[in-house]
Amino acid sequence: MASFESLLQIYLILLLPVKENRVISLINGLAMKLKIQTYLTIMVAMAISTSAMAAGNLTELVKSIQPAVATVVAYDVNNNVANIGTGFFVNKYGHLITNHHVLAGKFGAEIRIADGSTYRIRTVVAESQETDLIKVSVDIPMEKVRWLHVSNEVPPVAQQVVVVGSPMGLEQSVSDGIISSVREIPGLGTFFQMSAPISPGSSGSPVVNMKGKVVGVASFQFLRGQNLNFAVASKSIRDLKIKASAQSISEWTFSSSDQKPRLAAELCRKGSSFSINGQDQKALQYFKLATENDPGSTTAWYGLGYCYAGKNSHTEAIAAYKQAIKTNPTNEESHYHIGNYYSKIGRYDEAIESFEQVVALNPEFEAAYFNLGMIYNKMGRYDQGRQAFESVIRINPQAQNAYYNIGVAYTRTGQYDLAVMAYKKAIDIHPEFPEAIFNLGVVYGELGNATDEMSAYKMALRINPDFAPAHFAIGQAYLEQGDKVAALEQYKILRKLDNALAEKLFEKIYQ
Repeated sequence: MASFESLLQIYLILLLPVKENRVISLINGLAMKLKIQTYLTIMVAMAISTSAMAAGNLTELVKSIQPAVATVVAYDVNNNVANIGTGFFVNKYGHLITNHHVLAGKFGAEIRIADGSTYRIRTVVAESQETDLIKVSVDIPMEKVRWLHVSNEVPPVAQQVVVVGSPMGLEQSVSDGIISSVREIPGLGTFFQMSAPISPGSSGSPVVNMKGKVVGVASFQFLRGQNLNFAVASKSIRDLKIKASAQSISEWTFSSSDQKPRLAAELCRKGSSFSINGQDQKALQYFKLATENDPGSTTAWYGLGYCYAGKNSHTEAIAAYKQAIKTNPTNEESHYHIGNYYSKIGRYDEAIESFEQVVALNPEFEAAYFNLGMIYNKMGRYDQGRQAFESVIRINPQAQNAYYNIGVAYTRTGQYDLAVMAYKKAIDIHPEFPEAIFNLGVVYGELGNATDEMSAYKMALRINPDFAPAHFAIGQAYLEQGDKVAALEQYKILRKLDNALAEKLFEKIYQ
């Protein structure tokens, strides 16, 4: 039986990438060549069929998106067209999302939907200049509104997406691509780069996944490079703060006439665009200017801290994050971001203090409890870690990762029966959770249940055939049964997946 320490130390990190496993048979002879030719013909036909089916699905998806998308036309004080962008409805009440810069400084606006009908934008409902988002109310009959569901999850890298908008005034144009990278900037939100091209007029276009849910809003692109197209993640739509009183476009423009905060926010937006592209030094210059222009801008200090963190300038980063807290001491997000940074650089006591401040300000802040649990587990304070994860579950009963980490805490303290219950709960919520299934196998081994131990490892491999820790554990189990040949087969597999684990198993086989 493999010890818990030897296996759990190999793998306690969540969410390894899943890779496709291919088994290739080596066959000789003319007859096999004919079989291969036939096989290739079938594969080509399947590829054509699959491609046609994908194209058909994409066409249907676009047809479902377009009625919810509108061209936004903004007017200056003389009622001349001053800007054109894109927007999309997010509920049946006629609330539309577009980019903040599309309407900034304008005195009136209207939209044109897919059937050519035109409607006036009545009021500004919510805004965030930092994330370049604005929500407006459109004077449109409810029966004419078609709206899109907004996802609250950040899209994974390589996810396919579709963008529908009005680039260069070409209404209801479609482009598609994949998510290339994702980056979170404290205080600003999560942004992602995508290969789907966007152009002037695309600003405010919905970025939609293949399930028809909005995962982002097209925002800006770097003109000096190709395919550097960016969007703000859709979570920022949900985070928009509703204004105390609705204002018409002209009233909103007049009320926003204080130039210092507007300039600081614009500097922050430019700084964030460089941060997203990994150009921290250039971003730093903009955020410094923003803090000088408006020392009370929480977002500017966030951005400055983020840039210093990217340059591994710990002292400067912490000082900037502390300034962000000073601008708004009761904002739990400020304490949360500095807690994350303390955790990242290994200053766990200060991280704990920050996260505890977060939950004191907001007892429903799930992520702060989760991060507390992770730190406590890392420090070996498993009872406190378990309590933090239980708070996560109180807020979100479907939090499978919280149950998983409760299982880790129980396993570390030798409470194996309770660990089994926790891992099983995580698996009930997410049946294809190879990490939880693997750890369940480890605990079964500690309980002396070799049959269930091996079954769990094999189940983890059925979900993810390239899950290296399971191959290692199975190899060890075979060795304990005296089957060196079977253990050697696991070694051969591991050589292609994880050379360090392969060498470790090899040493055990021939020690």
